[in-house]
Amino acid sequence: MADDLESLRRSALEQEVTVDPFEQYMVRDVRTDRMFGMTAAERMFVSIGCFILTSLAGFLLLLVLDKIAL
Repeated sequence: MADDLESLRRSALEQEVTVDPFEQYMVRDVRTDRMFGMTAAERMFVSIGCFILTSLAGFLLLLVLDKIAL
């Protein structure tokens, strides 16, 4: 048992781990003001639309469940 552990430790010390540099996976020369393929104004309108749809869905759900009355 001790010989197995000793040989395992020795083999682990002898092995050299090679690490690939991360620079080869990076995108080069990205110069754009777009995120998710949209400009800031487009993202603003999408977020306003999501807010309005969420508010409307919540209001309708409360109305259907009789938690509020008109």
